[in-house]
Amino acid sequence: MNIMKILEKTENSIEVELIDDDHSLCNLLKDILLEKTDKVIMASYVIEHPVLNPETGRYISNPKLIVKTTEGNDAEEVLKEALREVIDLCNKTLESLSQ
Repeated sequence: MNIMKILEKTENSIEVELIDDDHSLCNLLKDILLEKTDKVIMASYVIEHPVLNPETGRYISNPKLIVKTTEGNDAEEVLKEALREVIDLCNKTLESLSQ
């Protein structure tokens, strides 16, 4: 289960840590956010120390996602919108597999 922790937040920027995650969700979110050229100025993520823990196979550090939005677009709301798009994409994929 992924848990997102807000590290810093202003109206037009947010930095979140994705607990026990890897590149998968961060990379997808970054790509979706960067498509929102009318709302998003910058979307990126970093994994500070990309060494795997041999016991769990997970990265030692958690990825941090940073989003900066244009004036008048709340960064947290834009991130939530992107997360809903991930859910929609997963649902559509599941539907297509059921046909």
